[in-house]
Amino acid sequence: MARGVIIAIGIFFLIIAIIGYNVPISVKLADTTTNLTIPQVVAFCDSGFGQIGQMLAQVVMVCSEYKNFLIGIYGSGVLGVILIIVGAIVSGKKKETGACQYCNYVTTSETGLLRHKAENHLDKSPYKCEHCDFIGITEEVLWNHYNDKHPNEKKW
Repeated sequence: MARGVIIAIGIFFLIIAIIGYNVPISVKLADTTTNLTIPQVVAFCDSGFGQIGQMLAQVVMVCSEYKNFLIGIYGSGVLGVILIIVGAIVSGKKKETGACQYCNYVTTSETGLLRHKAENHLDKSPYKCEHCDFIGITEEVLWNHYNDKHPNEKKW
């Protein structure tokens, strides 16, 4: 997943958390309906009146329901922050694994670098057969050549 997408999803979760935290919610206590934000509901439930009022089933329901909602809002905010941090850390570029010693070619795989050297710089390879015109890309390739073509001759 690209780092921009991760950061965008993190921002989306933060926006959900901010909106959910600040948008008033209709709370029905007794026979009146009042619009309260999450902090106001939590303040009410944590206040002395809310603690005394928690003897009433309706107040208990409101306090527990909105405290659970608050946990979801906090979770959304925390998830958003985590995703933004991860998005900032994750690199969108692949790491460079090899650079050609003869030119400025850089690749992300060792096989790509070997292919590049074989196509462009084979004449500069230090792995030349002492018995024929063969030039190997790596020491292992030259060793395999010796074993296949010159099995009874001195290898080095």
